Amino acid sequence: MSNFLELNLKHFVRSAMFEIDGHKWYLGIYPRGDPYSTSYLSLYLCMDASDKLPPESGKLVELSLSIMDQKHGQHYTRKSPALVVFAGECRWGWSNFIPLSIFRDPSSGYLVRSCCIVKAEITIVGSSSGGEVLADGQMN
Repeated sequence: MSNFLELNLKHFVRSAMFEIDGHKWYLGIYPRGDPYSTSYLSLYLCMDASDKLPPESGKLVELSLSIMDQKHGQHYTRKSPALVVFAGECRWGWSNFIPLSIFRDPSSGYLVRSCCIVKAEITIVGSSSGGEVLADGQMN
């Protein structure tokens, strides 16, 4: 994400759209935190509203999001504690992803020349159907 310091830091910012498994996704950031975590950078994986799935056909996702350290290679990563169900118009992530004091510290390497790099590792491991979990394409 370029020109990070020039963004309207109080509002939700979207990455470019990307496609995984035929579905449209994007990363969402509140550069100064969402309304619940104003001293943190908030970071979310979002399913695009044009691609929302009915609740009975949600996707089960393993997720990790990282802010890349551009100086030392020590990336700041958080992983979902369990499978996350994406259905309907939804997002999942952390309102308190990284403290702003760490993110903005020039020695940390997370924000260099007003640019931060966010990495998402997303694995769709199955579907949910009528409350049942269907993994690896297996129907129960």
